[in-house]
Amino acid sequence: MAELEKLADDLLTQPWISVRIGDSPFLLKATFSDTAYKLMLWDHSSVWWEEMNSDDLKERAQELNKRLKAPVAAFCRYLREAVSPLLRGGGGDPLPGFICERARNLLSISLRSELSGVPFYWTFRCTEAPMGMVSHHMICPLLNMMQALHRQTLDLMMLLERKDAEILDYKENGATLSRDRLETETFNAEEFKDRFFAECLSEAISTQDGRVFNSELQNLYTMIAAAKGKRKRGQDSGEEDDGNPQSSLGDKQNVTSAETKEDDVTLTPEGTSKVKNQAPKSLRTSAAARNSVFSTAKQKKKKSKGIFS
Repeated sequence: MAELEKLADDLLTQPWISVRIGDSPFLLKATFSDTAYKLMLWDHSSVWWEEMNSDDLKERAQELNKRLKAPVAAFCRYLREAVSPLLRGGGGDPLPGFICERARNLLSISLRSELSGVPFYWTFRCTEAPMGMVSHHMICPLLNMMQALHRQTLDLMMLLERKDAEILDYKENGATLSRDRLETETFNAEEFKDRFFAECLSEAISTQDGRVFNSELQNLYTMIAAAKGKRKRGQDSGEEDDGNPQSSLGDKQNVTSAETKEDDVTLTPEGTSKVKNQAPKSLRTSAAARNSVFSTAKQKKKKSKGIFS
């Protein structure tokens, strides 16, 4: 039981991988030990799962491979090697050797291969996962991902507004662009949202090819699952936690809300710009980098005219 509990914790932190088995797209996650495994599959309709301990593995191996004698660890190691190509991401082409069969309450994934030169057969017999498991492995992490991505979007929008304020300060002090193609319009959050929904939403909701999780989303899922697991262990040991799985993601994000408050830009009597609540060091631009894009005009009584005029 302890081994299966350890596998359950490990399975939670495994990302969902887009795969194709036969003609069917799936999301797959799985974890293996020396003598046990747990896996989950989503077929865009239901979530399926199977767990096998040492005794279960031995019994099924004898059932499907009567002439093949090998220790349970050898069977489990071979199954892990057979499934590994799927776990590395096989969303494009189906992996040879795997056959998918569906029954009313059973999803069977059959494998036909060879082990030490002897034909080897195996069937993953998955049943529908209980709702609590679906919530634990899919619904709750996806809701946390939505919240984290929304926060990231807001921070990026505010960062763009800060950059626009910075550029405006350059223009008001007579700076001109050295390359016309670098000129951009002032960022408008509402226009950006409207354009995204009009142009990109249909692509974003197209999941029938099975390629739902790209590598960045897989990493985010893993980070959130690990953060929630760490919080749960802290609660079990009596440690305090802020209760928000996003809090442990703060070190992973380059922009925080504290850094996105808009600065007040003023001009000193000498004509140079002065920024209140100066931006973080990561947002400052070195003088050399600025000179590569902006060439500051010589100060005159009247503002110099350039591409920003």
